[in-house]
Amino acid sequence: MTLQRRLLILLLAGAPVIWALAVGFAVWRANIEINELFDTQQVRLAQQVAALLPSAQLEGPPRAVPALPAGSGAAELEDLSIAVWNERGDLLLADREGAALPFDAAAEGFVDLKLGDASWRVYYLRGGGPWRVAVGQATEERSEVLRDLLAGQLLPWLLMLPVLLAVIAAAVRRGLRPVREIAREVQQRRADSLAPLPVGEV
Repeated sequence: MTLQRRLLILLLAGAPVIWALAVGFAVWRANIEINELFDTQQVRLAQQVAALLPSAQLEGPPRAVPALPAGSGAAELEDLSIAVWNERGDLLLADREGAALPFDAAAEGFVDLKLGDASWRVYYLRGGGPWRVAVGQATEERSEVLRDLLAGQLLPWLLMLPVLLAVIAAAVRRGLRPVREIAREVQQRRADSLAPLPVGEV
């Protein structure tokens, strides 16, 4: 096997592996950033709801959170939910999806749970008074954002991979051209030739 062929095999096989590792790292980092962003939004929403509770009249049957109108620009409203309970676990305030969130007197902070067939991430906050606030989000919403983000980023990466491999192959061939030329010179010589080889560009 020639030197050029060995180099091409190593480089053309190694470049996609490195590319795949870079893509995997990008996916991992993007997933972390998306989760941090949505977690922060859930915490802020729970804190805002809790801040409004002391001035709210929540006695009596559960109140429904008004739904936003269609076309309001909000992403998949059914994937976000809010619920408020008193200390006894009586539901005081909820949107349609929030009514399905379970009351958990011991929960504090983030809890991952299943609601039906869907996975949800729920933030529980003990309010400043006798209330417990929960803000939940379907994890599929986060996965959808990650998929959309990667779809926009991976297409250029995929298109550039063949270009990268072609540039590597061309660079190896060009870089080893002097070696091929001196090898051709040696092959054409007689066995007893002692003339010096042209090694100026090798």
